[in-house]
This record gives sequence, structure tokens and C-alpha cells, in this order.
Amino acid sequence: MFIHLGEDTIIRTAEVIAIFDYDLFNQEQENQLFIENNKLSKRVVDVGEASPKSVIITDEYVYFSPFSPSTLRRRSDQSITEQSK
Repeated sequence: MFIHLGEDTIIRTAEVIAIFDYDLFNQEQENQLFIENNKLSKRVVDVGEASPKSVIITDEYVYFSPFSPSTLRRRSDQSITEQSK
């Protein structure tokens, strides 16, 4: 099962730890520090040229996606449904 995050970026749904709204996530100073630390480690992937709407956290990377968290959730649910057929 996979989720398309935008552009040419597709990840396994099993890799996803959490999906957050970008604006809400960035309101917390601890989250901003988390992002900065991951940027320094080159573990942040900015998907697409549009402004990010979602933050997707996996074990290895933090992705910024131009799709809303609800869109990504719906895509994840569709992927699971299609595989169970």
C-alpha cells in the first residue's frame, strides 16, 4: 500500500508514523525545533513547489506535502480498501 504525497514522491503507508496539518504543527516551538534538527540531518523532503499543507513523519524522513492531511488520509484509506479486494 502506498500514498502519493505529490510530484514524484510515493511512500509506503506502513512507513507513516503521523500526518499533521502544516500550519498547526508549526505553531509549537518544539515542533519547529524538530523540523530544524531534521533539516540539519538532511532528513526533510519538501514535495512540490506549492506551499506545504501537511507534515508527514516517517522513521527516516519528514515530508512536506502540498496536499491536505484529509486528502492524504483519504488516499491512504483508498489504498487499503483496494488491496483488500
